[in-house]
Amino acid sequence: MRVLIVGGGAVGQVFGLHLQNAGADLGLYELPANAEKLKQALDQGGLPLYQTTFFYRRDPLVHHLKNYRVLTDIAESQSFQPDQIWFTVPSPVYYSSWFKEFLQQMPSERVVCFAPEGGRPEFFPEGAEDRVIFGGTTFMAWQGGPQAGGGHPGGINFFRSPLGIPLTGKKETCRDVASLLKKAGFGVIIEQPGSDMQASVTAVMTAFVAGLELAGWSLKAFRMSPWLKLSASACREAVLSQTSHNGALQKIILKPTVITAAFSLTASLLPLLVPFDINQYLGFHYRKTGKQSLILLQLFITDGKKNDLAVANIESLLQALQDSE
Repeated sequence: MRVLIVGGGAVGQVFGLHLQNAGADLGLYELPANAEKLKQALDQGGLPLYQTTFFYRRDPLVHHLKNYRVLTDIAESQSFQPDQIWFTVPSPVYYSSWFKEFLQQMPSERVVCFAPEGGRPEFFPEGAEDRVIFGGTTFMAWQGGPQAGGGHPGGINFFRSPLGIPLTGKKETCRDVASLLKKAGFGVIIEQPGSDMQASVTAVMTAFVAGLELAGWSLKAFRMSPWLKLSASACREAVLSQTSHNGALQKIILKPTVITAAFSLTASLLPLLVPFDINQYLGFHYRKTGKQSLILLQLFITDGKKNDLAVANIESLLQALQDSE
């Protein structure tokens, strides 16, 4: 089994480590500047990854990602002949013409896209629907160091949650990828095409993170700030923009008072639930993907307006983020 991971950053390296342990031959596709660092690491014993757990907070488990191929263009990637292609790239990539052209030029049985908004019609080039599925990332991975996300400064740090990796797509396509993920030690949750779950989770996380950013990346400050209520109200609108039904239970869960309380409780509990500095991690990670949050909020506004839904709070949240830049 040959797997090409497009994006050799933190998430790509963590997936790569586990896929190699499952017996996959691994290729990492990166831009030339980043590719050079990956090549240098091969001559230095591989890429170091530090796994933080509740039992290994100060002395994380050390892994090394070795024996991978580094690829920087289509021709090299085609010669690798991957069975599966995994995209671990920021959200803007999926809206680019490059993404569609890459899929058209790169034959493979399966393509896995870790796009936070899930599958969108505008992503697919013609004829690609049968081999593409969308997944979520349930672990946290970041570059270590005092000026980065904290943790060990020597490489990528990661923390695995017990949650399964969600996959959305055709059953047969998902089954092949799920089998590989299970060999790699991950749990898997397969959702049917058209499921609202992944898009709804992304809506909740985006609203929460936007409010946290406006509060200066402090969970404590976020709980006490006016951004808490605004992000909760925006969360309600964002979730509704991504769901196809509005039942009685959903109406209860999506009450602004319920979401505000849930956001406040989450901000209180998060530092207790992870064995690292969650404020530093969130600030570092989402500063790197700041454009992604803006794209997602605009997406929720567009989808909401198409369905004649209220989006005023999402618009206010988006405007506040743009004004803060």
